Amino acid sequence: FLLGGLVWFAVPFSLATALGLACVALDLPVTVDEASAGLVPPAVAVHFLGKSGGVLITVMLFMAIVSTGSAEQIAVSSLVSYD
Repeated sequence: FLLGGLVWFAVPFSLATALGLACVALDLPVTVDEASAGLVPPAVAVHFLGKSGGVLITVMLFMAIVSTGSAEQIAVSSLVSYD
């Protein structure tokens, strides 16, 4: 379980590194405040894919949040039913 959690960290770190480097390489007009707010991935996606890039980033974020909420609900229901 712990090894799976550690391996999973490679996905967001590599995505953030690739999109951050793409933003710098493409010299996109992203301010420090926007970068601090986490708006680099949408900026790069919109630059590459247009409006559909922004939609895809939104869908990816939605799916990550729903997956996290689902896992938390399953954990709580397991605790309630077994304890």
